[in-house]
Amino acid sequence: MVKLKQQYPALSAMVAGAFALGLAACGGGGTSSSESAVASGSSAGSSGASSSAAASSASSTSASSASSVALPACATPTNPLQAITAVQGSTDTSPLAGQAVAVRGVVTAIFQADTQLKGFFIQQPVADADPLTSEGLFIYAPSAATVAVGDYVQVEGSVLEYKASSDTRALTEISAPTAISVCGNGLSIAPVALSLPLTSADAMEAYEGMLVKFEQTLTVTDVSDLGHYGSVQLSSGRLWEPYNHPSLSASAATSANALNRMILDDGSTKAYPNPIPYLSASDTSGTRRVGDTVAGVAGALTWSSNAWRVHPSAAPAFVASNPRSTAPASVGGTLKAAHYNLENFFTTLGSRGAVSSGDFTRQRAKLVEAIAGIDADVLALIETQNDAGYSLDNLVTALNAKMGAGTYRYIDAGIAGDDEITSAMIYKPAKVSPVGNVQIITDTNFAVSGGIRPSIAQRFAALSNGGMFWMVANHLKSKGSCPSSSSSVEADYGQGCWNASRVTQAKALRDWVASLVSSSGESDVLMMGDFNAYLNEDPLAVLESAGYEAVLRRLPAEQRYSYQFDGTTGALDHAFASSSLKAQLSGISVWHINSEEPEIIDYTTASKTDDRYAVSPYRGSDHDPVVVGLTLGADAAVAATTLSASVPSTGTAGTAVSITNLSASNGSSLSVSWGDGTTESLATTVTGASHTYAAAGSYSITLTLTGSGLPAKRISTIKISAASTGGTTSGPDLFFSEYIEGTSNNKALEIYNPLSSSVDLSAYTVRMYANGGTTATNSLTLSGSLAAGGTLIIRHPSFTSTYTFPASAISSSVTNFNGDDAVTLEKSGAVIDGIGVLGVDPGVSWTSGSVATQDKTLRRKAGVTQGSIPGTSWDVAAEWDVYDVDSFGGLGAR
Repeated sequence: MVKLKQQYPALSAMVAGAFALGLAACGGGGTSSSESAVASGSSAGSSGASSSAAASSASSTSASSASSVALPACATPTNPLQAITAVQGSTDTSPLAGQAVAVRGVVTAIFQADTQLKGFFIQQPVADADPLTSEGLFIYAPSAATVAVGDYVQVEGSVLEYKASSDTRALTEISAPTAISVCGNGLSIAPVALSLPLTSADAMEAYEGMLVKFEQTLTVTDVSDLGHYGSVQLSSGRLWEPYNHPSLSASAATSANALNRMILDDGSTKAYPNPIPYLSASDTSGTRRVGDTVAGVAGALTWSSNAWRVHPSAAPAFVASNPRSTAPASVGGTLKAAHYNLENFFTTLGSRGAVSSGDFTRQRAKLVEAIAGIDADVLALIETQNDAGYSLDNLVTALNAKMGAGTYRYIDAGIAGDDEITSAMIYKPAKVSPVGNVQIITDTNFAVSGGIRPSIAQRFAALSNGGMFWMVANHLKSKGSCPSSSSSVEADYGQGCWNASRVTQAKALRDWVASLVSSSGESDVLMMGDFNAYLNEDPLAVLESAGYEAVLRRLPAEQRYSYQFDGTTGALDHAFASSSLKAQLSGISVWHINSEEPEIIDYTTASKTDDRYAVSPYRGSDHDPVVVGLTLGADAAVAATTLSASVPSTGTAGTAVSITNLSASNGSSLSVSWGDGTTESLATTVTGASHTYAAAGSYSITLTLTGSGLPAKRISTIKISAASTGGTTSGPDLFFSEYIEGTSNNKALEIYNPLSSSVDLSAYTVRMYANGGTTATNSLTLSGSLAAGGTLIIRHPSFTSTYTFPASAISSSVTNFNGDDAVTLEKSGAVIDGIGVLGVDPGVSWTSGSVATQDKTLRRKAGVTQGSIPGTSWDVAAEWDVYDVDSFGGLGAR
C-alpha cells in the first residue's frame, strides 16, 4: 500500500522537530519528571509515545527509532499503555480493535459540542519510523472532557473501528473513554503538509486522525451538501465529468477524479446548520460557488460517509474566483433562442415541484427572474407540468407582469405524451411569429423504455425579414431509475443507465426532424434541450454524425458545461444546428446561474433553519440555460396549414358539448375525433362542432387539418360527468361532509354515509383536480365498508397539526389540494358529489360573496342530505358553513 508519507522526504524528522514544549505541572503525577517520546507497542512493527520506564520495560530498546524528547509525566494507567501508532496499525483497521488501552498525545483539535463530533483529536509528538502508521487518533468523548489544544493527555478506553453501514472503511477511535487526564500543556504540533491529487486511493490512511494542511490552492468542486451538512468538496482544480473532459479520455478522467477529492467539513454532525458555514456573506446575497478557491486548509483528517474529510482548526479563507454574472454573455445576432430546464414547474402542489403555495410562489419568482434575464425571443422550456398549458399559462402571466403585457406568448401543444412533465415553448410576438401548428413526435421508437416526453417542434419567422427556422425542444430519457438487472443493455456502462434508449431516441429524433424538413421545405433547424447525455456520449454522436453541429463546441473546452453531479462538471444541455443554419448562428453562451450554486439557496423551505432565499435568478433550477444568437437570412412567406379552436374541458353525459372559434387555414381536409370511437369529417369552413357523450369519463378530442405540407392538430382532454338533476345526485348516497384546507399540509376530507345501512366502499373513488385541470392529479379508490351514519376521514400524509385522527383515517395525497382546486366523489365512474368546478381555475380560491375557501374549514350544512355536482359555477355558501383555518373539531362527527 502506498502512503503519503512516502511522498515527502524526511517527513518523520519534520514532524519530530515541529512541536515546541512548554512544560507545566504534571496533571496526573507520575514517577518521572520527563518521559521518553518513543516506547514499544504491543503490535508488531509499531512504536510510539510511552510513559515512564515503569510503564514499559522495553522502552529503551525502541527509543533508537526516533529522537527522545522530554514530555510531562502522567500517572500509571489502568489499561495497557499503547502508542497511538500501535493503535492505528499499518493497515486500515486497528490490530487492537475491541481492546481496552491507554494512549497519550497532544490535543490538536477539539469538536466536543453536542452538535459537533463529540470528541477531540490527539497526536503523538514524534513520528515513528513506520511510514504506514498514523500518529493521530480521534477520541470520541460524548461526556465532555476539559481539555484544550496543546494539552498533553492520557486517555483510557476501548479501541473501536467506527463506520456507518454504507461506509467502505472505518475510522479508528477511542470510544467513550473511561478516564482522561491532562498531564501538561502548552505543546504544539505542526500540521503535516499534504496535497492533491493523491498517489493512490489509500494514501490518506497513514494520516487518519492527524493534523494536516494543504498549502496549495484548492478549487471548490461540489457545494450540494453545504446547506445540509455544512461541507464542500475540494480538489486541485475543476473535476470534469469523464465524457465531458476537455483533454482526457473517459477512463483516464474517471481514474484522475477518484484521486483528486477531499471534503472540507465543519466539525459538526448537525443537519441543516445555522448559520451555514463558508458562505460569502451573512445575508441572502451569500453564496459559495463551484470554481471558488481556498488555500491553506488545515485541520484534523478523518473518514466518514465514504470520504476523507478535514475538520478545520482555523477558518478557511475562500476567494470568489468564480463570481456570479448578472446576464448571459452576449451571443450577437438579431434574434436570441434559448432553452431552460425548469426542474419541475408544477401548479399542482406536492406532485413533483413545489409542495406548498409558499414554495410555489418562491419557485416562480426565481424562474421569472431567470427567464427575464435570458431575454430570449424563442425559449424552449423543459420540465413543465403536462397539464394542457395551465402551468405554462401561469408562468407566462407572471413573466408578463414583470416584463410588460404581451411580452411573451406560449405555444399550445396540448397534452404532449403521458409523462407528468413535458417540453414547451414561449416566444416574443413582437419579434417572431409561429408558422403553422406545433408538431409532436409520434415515432414509437422514441418512446422506448419509457421515453414518454416527446420532442415538440415549432416553425418561427422573424418579423424583421421573414427569416424562418424550426425550433425543436427535447428531453431525452434520464440516467436514473436504473434497470434491476446489472447485465441489462440499459445498465450503466459509463454513460449512465438507459444509454441504449437515448441512442434509439436520438436516431428517432434525427429521422423525425428530417421528415419535418422534407414536408415543410424548411432546412434551418435548431434542436435545443436537456439531452441527458454529456458532450462526448453516444446519443449526441448520432446527431453529429447526421451533420448537426454541437454548437457548445464553439466555446472554449473549459466553458462547455451546464450541470454538476457528484462534484463533476459537464453539459447535459445542448444546442444542435442543421448544416444550413450553422452560418446563421452568431454565438452561444451558457449562463451559469444554477449548476455552480448551493442547493440551499433554492426556493424550498423544508428543513431550512438558515433560509438564504432571495428573489434572484440563482438556483431556481438545477440546470444552466443555454443561449444562442441568430441572424437569419430573409425568406419568402409561406402558407402553412394552421388550425385553432376553443375546445371544452368539461361536460355532462347526455348533454351536447361544443367546439367553438374553429378556424382552419390552408388545408384541404378537416376531421375531429371525439375520443369515444366517433370521428367526423368537417368542412374546412366550419366555425364549430358539437357532440354528445353517452357516458361519464375522460376523453381526448383531436382536431386534424391536412393539406399540402405538414398537418395541423389540436389535441385536448375533456372530462364528462354523469348526468344529474338539479345539480344533485339521483338519490341519497355518500357525500363530502367536511373539507379542511388548513395551513401547510393540514388538509383533510370527511365522507359521510347518510343511509340506514352500511356501504361497500369498493365502488367509490375520490379524485383531485388541480388549478382548473380536467385530468385527475391524484386519485384514491376506497375499500372496506362505512357503517350507517358513519364518517370516513382522509388526511394528508404530512398533516402537521397535533390533532389525533381515529385509527380508521386514511392517509392519501388526494388531499393535496389548495383552496382553488376541485375534488370529486365518484361511484362506479360517475360523479356523485363535488367541491369546485372541473375545468375552471378560480385563481387563488373558490369565492361566493364574502366566503372564500383558501385556508378555511368547510362543513356541510345540517340540512344537506346528499351530494351535489357544481355546474358552471359553485356557490360555496349555499351548502357549506365556513370556519377559520385549522378548525378540526368537527372531524369524525357529522
